[in-house]
Amino acid sequence: MRLVMAKKVKRYRQRNGLMIAMLTPYLALLIVFGIVPLIMAVFEVPQKSMSNPNGGWDAFQIVIKDFRFAKAAEHVLGFMAIFVPIMIFFVIAMALMLDAQPSKWKKYLRLAYIVPASISGAVAVLVWYVIFEPTLSPIRVFLNAVGLKQATQIWQTQNLVYLLAIMAFFSLAGNWILIQYGSLQSVSGEIIEAARVDGCTPFQLAMRIKLPLIRKYIIYMAVLIFAGGLQIFVEPQLLTTSVYTGIANAWSFDQLSYDLAFKSGDFGGASALSIMLLIPSFLGALVVIFKTDMFDEAKAPGKPIAAEG
Repeated sequence: MRLVMAKKVKRYRQRNGLMIAMLTPYLALLIVFGIVPLIMAVFEVPQKSMSNPNGGWDAFQIVIKDFRFAKAAEHVLGFMAIFVPIMIFFVIAMALMLDAQPSKWKKYLRLAYIVPASISGAVAVLVWYVIFEPTLSPIRVFLNAVGLKQATQIWQTQNLVYLLAIMAFFSLAGNWILIQYGSLQSVSGEIIEAARVDGCTPFQLAMRIKLPLIRKYIIYMAVLIFAGGLQIFVEPQLLTTSVYTGIANAWSFDQLSYDLAFKSGDFGGASALSIMLLIPSFLGALVVIFKTDMFDEAKAPGKPIAAEG
């Protein structure tokens, strides 16, 4: 009996040791690049600055009243209204189609989906600049056919919500298609076979069986896409500093925060804006944690599963 208990304790310690070893690097990065900067931002907000000479927590109100804040909100919300729903719909549709029918070409399709994801950030800006440059573009015949003969007809501030949505979509869609395809592999083959025996069409199988079973992964994806879209920075910043100077000055919230800190010297205002941007992402994380079973303990095989209300 003692030998059995000793073996169980040893296995428990080994399992915990592996868990701690895997978790430690994440916790270190979270503390250094997440918790510590957040604490510093909270202490920085009430400090005196040129825009907030008296100091205090009025920094939040001052940032919101900044004329650039409303414009940044309009730009980012317009971008997200295009990018987020199209991204979610397309990713789920492609993952379901990839999972619908076994094929020897499936591995090549997965590779084709992930290749565009390697073109992001600065590289994506350069690639899409060439694509939308009517004199250089591989689709210049189409661009010329619709009357676009000069780059200045395309690269305008009012068009950035569409151009940046295209860039972000092609940079992220491939990765998420593969992630959601992986989530579909967790659906029990027995459930799928039983549904087919009951007469489910492929469409019914996707809508009534597969989608409900991967709902938590869809919510997780939606939260991350929303948070990423809300904090867009690299693409508009590179456009306005390297491609078309001034086309996207303070275009997004993160750019405005950058300008407040490094152009106006208002670190309190930049910190206040950063904290405001953290709130929606934090609320989204709470939704994933408490409104889905993403982090529920897996049920051991052979053990009864309690009925859920």
